[in-house]
Amino acid sequence: MISRGPALREQVYSNIRERIVNGELAPGRVLIEVELAAELNVSRTPVSNALVMLKERGLLEDDGGKLKVPILKLEDVIDLYWCRMAHDGLASRLAAERIGAKDLKQLETYLRAWETPEQEDDLSALWVSDLNFHHLIYKVAGNRHLLRFSELTTELVSVYRRNTIRRMTDPASGTSRSRNDVRAEHEAIYEAIASRNPDAAEEAARFHIRMVIKHLEQADVILQPEQVGL
Repeated sequence: MISRGPALREQVYSNIRERIVNGELAPGRVLIEVELAAELNVSRTPVSNALVMLKERGLLEDDGGKLKVPILKLEDVIDLYWCRMAHDGLASRLAAERIGAKDLKQLETYLRAWETPEQEDDLSALWVSDLNFHHLIYKVAGNRHLLRFSELTTELVSVYRRNTIRRMTDPASGTSRSRNDVRAEHEAIYEAIASRNPDAAEEAARFHIRMVIKHLEQADVILQPEQVGL
């Protein structure tokens, strides 16, 4: 719900951004300013400002004068994960040096979401836990610039990351990567951070991303726009 106030532009921006990240506004979707303004019950000005901000962050692209949610090529997604490998490794190293007991307990909670029985798979819950697990590591790393880089890459690959998790919870998908693989990789990161071992934490984080990249290179996980409604 958009409420009137001095932060109206930020509210509109956050609303549209969240819908892009969670896949409601799917890759390939053209965003029309007047339609968004009517839907959110605001004037066109905050919507226009929000769309400009989203374009600057790479969440929208120009397509012949229209703004649409970009359809990332597989190569683009892999390139972003190569960036994440460096960022995740550094964040995990710093987290192992700086994490407190409260945040460590929360990190464990996010990890345990992957241990639910397969018949109780919940795509949204796994996706949120995955995002929260990695975001918390960046947060406790204590480097705001690193956190900003993380948020940007996470936004850009969010829909495809969600689809990767969907394939892992779908027996008919044919993917060789399973939720148990992700759980084991996350647990290795957690154990290294919990034991305050920066070298092991960095290597575990980098290994996790290497496995994601390997999976992307071996499987067609990029969907067409009409297939992305997750």
